[in-house]
Amino acid sequence: MSGELVFITGGSGHVGFRVLVRALEAGYRVRAAVRSPDKAQQIMATPSIQALKPDDDRLSFVQVPDLTVEGAYDQAIQGAHYAIHVASPIPQQTQLNNLEQDTANSARLVEHFIGPAVRGTLGLLTAALKAGTVRRVVITASGAAIVPWSFVISGGGVDRVFDANSRVPTLPAGYEYSSAFEAYAASKVAALNEAEQWLATTRPSFDVVHLFPGFVIGRDELASTPADLMRGSNQEVLGPVAYGAKDRCTPNSAVHVDDVADAHVRCLDPTVPGNQGFILSSGGMQGTEWQDSLKITARRFSEEVKLGLLPNNGQIQSIPIPLDTSTSESVLGIKFRSFEEQVVDIVTYYLQLAAD
Repeated sequence: MSGELVFITGGSGHVGFRVLVRALEAGYRVRAAVRSPDKAQQIMATPSIQALKPDDDRLSFVQVPDLTVEGAYDQAIQGAHYAIHVASPIPQQTQLNNLEQDTANSARLVEHFIGPAVRGTLGLLTAALKAGTVRRVVITASGAAIVPWSFVISGGGVDRVFDANSRVPTLPAGYEYSSAFEAYAASKVAALNEAEQWLATTRPSFDVVHLFPGFVIGRDELASTPADLMRGSNQEVLGPVAYGAKDRCTPNSAVHVDDVADAHVRCLDPTVPGNQGFILSSGGMQGTEWQDSLKITARRFSEEVKLGLLPNNGQIQSIPIPLDTSTSESVLGIKFRSFEEQVVDIVTYYLQLAAD
């Protein structure tokens, strides 16, 4: 692996940044796609990158302002041995806090989520094919790609188990989306299905691995304020703990960001068979009880709660969705960090930012 070049998209995001760091730590050279030079500067200024002190050969950046433009990655991926595609639009906090109150019309949801997710994924695969040097592409999908939306909104259940081979049909054009999260889930479904159709039709020389993480929890070095931490899935912990958010209802799948990053990098190992997928989620079949975040906070941050730095008075309900992670654990050798470790990590980082 030493010196092999990995092309990474989404490196300025929560997951993509940790993947970038882990790849460098593993000895790979990294070329990261960023939307603007400012994003590259932000990455270079983080403590993890400062500690690694990578030279221009070990870490370089290429500007890709719009991943949906045809040929966007064609030049950026030249010479790469591997590609990790993390970039994809995610719902913002205001869209996720109460799914039923999202009044954005369906056409705009399609434009924001589904089109970019599909075009970005197919564009990356096509660029990898043109490059001729890529051996494997790792794609960050989502647990939302393999669980029907209807199952989620009906309250889930323990009688149906989902694994990395579970699939959901792509919704037809013209479907009316009721919320940002529904459109996000549909974008992950569509991107996965379109990628697998492309692979079946094109039969490239490289193979592809899809990763299906749950809600990703953990520190984000690119966040500079407590509010920044609420832009992604960290809000599922911080909302009830730090902001007193109530009446939340979330699928019971959580995973530490470091486990997600480790999985991406381990999938570059040629001893890991390609053309398969892995679910990334802690807690086994039982998953995560989100309300436990308040118990953990009360026990591990009792002084901060007493001082009022953490209200710790919110409420969040878990939707039971059994996920089979046995293949991820056996093939990738991952022992998922506990939900308590996830909570302690993000709450500690929140307090650090709040104190600055």
